[in-house]
Parts: sequence; C-alpha cells; structure tokens
Amino acid sequence: MKKNIIITAGGTEENIDNVRKITNMATGKLGTVICNELLTNENDVINKIYYLSTRTALRPIENKKIEFISIDGADDLKGKVEYLLKNNKIDYFIHSMAVSDYTTDYITTVSLLSKYIKENNDKKDIEELIRENKNVLDTNKKISSSEKDLIIKLKPTPKIISIIKNISPKTYLVGFKLLNNVSKEQLYDVANKLLIKNNCDLVIGNDLVDIKENLHKALFITKNGIIKEVNSKEEIAINLVKILFKK
Repeated sequence: MKKNIIITAGGTEENIDNVRKITNMATGKLGTVICNELLTNENDVINKIYYLSTRTALRPIENKKIEFISIDGADDLKGKVEYLLKNNKIDYFIHSMAVSDYTTDYITTVSLLSKYIKENNDKKDIEELIRENKNVLDTNKKISSSEKDLIIKLKPTPKIISIIKNISPKTYLVGFKLLNNVSKEQLYDVANKLLIKNNCDLVIGNDLVDIKENLHKALFITKNGIIKEVNSKEEIAINLVKILFKK
C-alpha cells in the first residue's frame, strides 16, 4: 500500500500586530532536502506528501504528489495537523519545523499597565494583575511607531509534537531537537527525553554551532540509543529515508 507522509518545515510566524511578526531563523531547507530525497528514491511507493510550512519558507520542487499547506502560527499549525491526522491514514510524520515556543498574549505600554495596576491593586497581587491586564493596544491594526515603552507579554504555544501519537498511534513519528553549544552527551540526553515524552520513533538531534553552509551534524536517536551520526543535510535525508523504508 502506498504511503502518506506529513512534513513540517521552516519556522512559524506569531503575530505582534497585523504587519509585524515574531519568527525564527529556520529556513525550511532541511525539510526541502528530505522531501526531495523521498520523491527521488521512493516516488513509486508514495501516495501523497502533505508539506506544511509558512509562505516564506523554502519549498521542494513542484510535484503532483505534494500538497502544499501554508500555515501561520502554532495554533494554525495545530489545527491543520489535527485535521490531517484525523481524516487521513498518515504513515510517517517528519516534524522538522521549528515551532515558536511563544506567541503574543497582549501588547501594552508602561503607562497603560501602570494605570491598570494602580486602579486594581487593592483587589489582587501585582503578578496576577500583570497576567490579566486589560489596558492593551489593538493588535488588529498596525501599532503606531510613536508608541513609547511598549511591553509585549508572551504566552506558550501548544506543543505540536505531543498531540501526534495521541491522535494517530501507528504513525511513525520523527522529531527534531535543536540545541546550542552543548556537549554530545547533553544533546543526546535532551533529545532522548523528547523521544520518550512524545513517544517518537526517531529523534534527530543537532547543535546550532554544527550547522553551517555545507555542514549539518546530527545524531539519529531511537529507544536503542544513537544509531547514526551524520554531517550534512543530504546525509540526514538519505539516512532518514533508508530508515523509514528499511533499506
């Protein structure tokens, strides 16, 4: 039976107002390389690849087997992932997207927040007042550049990787973990915790200091430990496809 695959790639974009966004450095190149490798070497056994990324991320070559799905923030990604998993048999989920850990809760100014606290400080403590502050700016339009002392309060985004196996237990889940300037042992430890917590079948761990133009070191980690070490995006893609299709 031909396989259905979900690939998430690039970063997410979290709105500040209707023209400004919070994003990250993820370009989508790794997801692109993986998708192209799948289509080059496993085209005959692939039914469809659902490719989720922002509109600005790099994308693989056009192919009739790819359904491109544009996403904005983490909430949008969550909704589309849930829909795909609930309405399709997904054999492999390759979650290479760098999903933002935070999104905007509200935007205010020092003066607006101070006013709210002063007006309500007889009711609740300051931390609680900051969390529930109602003196906020309208983020449905562009915030004026004349506003002074802006405060952006952030809140955590949903952890997309945590919902995948809950919805589709038989899907082979590939997670990715990026750290910065850590030892190999630390990288393995954190990536292994991600694997266990989210019931991943495979986690690919990498360190930002080992990602350059022609270099991308990575550890392939399963419940059996480190099973592979590679040095480029192309090697990540080639070895990942071999593992998925047991070659």
